[in-house]
Amino acid sequence: MESTLLKMLSQNCKPDVWTMNSTLRAFGSSGQIETMESCYEKFQASGIAPNTKTYNILLDSYGKAKMYEKMGAVMEYMQKYYYSWTIVTYNVVTDAFGRAGDLEQMEYIFRLMKSERIKPNCVTLCSVVRAYGRAREVKKIKTVLRTVENSDITLDIVFFNCLVDAYGRVGCLAEMWDVLDLMKEHRCKPDKVTCTTMIKWFLIKRINDHRVQYLRDLKDGRATDDT
Repeated sequence: MESTLLKMLSQNCKPDVWTMNSTLRAFGSSGQIETMESCYEKFQASGIAPNTKTYNILLDSYGKAKMYEKMGAVMEYMQKYYYSWTIVTYNVVTDAFGRAGDLEQMEYIFRLMKSERIKPNCVTLCSVVRAYGRAREVKKIKTVLRTVENSDITLDIVFFNCLVDAYGRVGCLAEMWDVLDLMKEHRCKPDKVTCTTMIKWFLIKRINDHRVQYLRDLKDGRATDDT
């Protein structure tokens, strides 16, 4: 990537905001935060103006690196200079606060998102469910499900797998098992991740009954979710 960028410069092909965003994402996602920041400054110095996507990349990189003060600074900058938050912005910030265990801030962002009439999607819901699972907030997991019931959000396998893991983590194995019925209602078939996750939590609780065998058969293709 770096050699391609140098080749662009040597051939007098000026980078643009897309070049900047791709570079920042590459360094940020690999945890090379200082290099990412240095590139950001150099791109700006060369006259390339950042856009909302640029700041989403910075937010995501800082959040995953647990640099919450810098993440907060980016949020303040966006607000100060009227950069509109997109669904991606909200999802990145929601996930970061959820990973940090700051449920109060996560819930505030979630409410703000709805007040701005930006519809949550599966990515949003997965972040919230994961955070509640880690915090062992069973009632709040069920609140998310009620939110889903009253919306037209299309749920995918990733969401259901997050839900399975969250219920397993808090020890609600009956609720975890019931997710299979919920998946049927939404015409979403369990995959190997679903089965493996359920089996893991059953075995952690020293349960190895017919449900575990069914899940093993389902994972190996010897059973169907209609069995």
